[in-house]
Amino acid sequence: MIDAVGALQPCGIVIVGTGLDRARQERARRKCMERLLWELGQRYVSDVIFERRCRELDVRDRELVAALQGRHAMPHRLQLSWRAPDGEPLLWLADIVAGAASLAEIGEETCWKGLGSSLSIERLPVD
Repeated sequence: MIDAVGALQPCGIVIVGTGLDRARQERARRKCMERLLWELGQRYVSDVIFERRCRELDVRDRELVAALQGRHAMPHRLQLSWRAPDGEPLLWLADIVAGAASLAEIGEETCWKGLGSSLSIERLPVD
């Protein structure tokens, strides 16, 4: 899968939360989402698709987005949606990239390097 994704020459950014307290995982997710949406806005992205989780957690995500828009912390032109991975196979690409980034964080960089040089990792303290 790494070879197939690498052949697509993906470009983008992976936000990695550091200093994660497992008991505060949702807080870390919100901080990473906020940074990701800001970064995507800087790159003139217009459509963002998040993987659907459960109803309650998706509502929390939408509340975060509303708060970010209210603070002008993300461009209003970003169109966000939540979809199930079985209905949006391109979400699998993000999982593959995230897995390769996670391995790179622990020193196993083979998969990350196989994705090419147009992806970057941004480390964000979330403690």
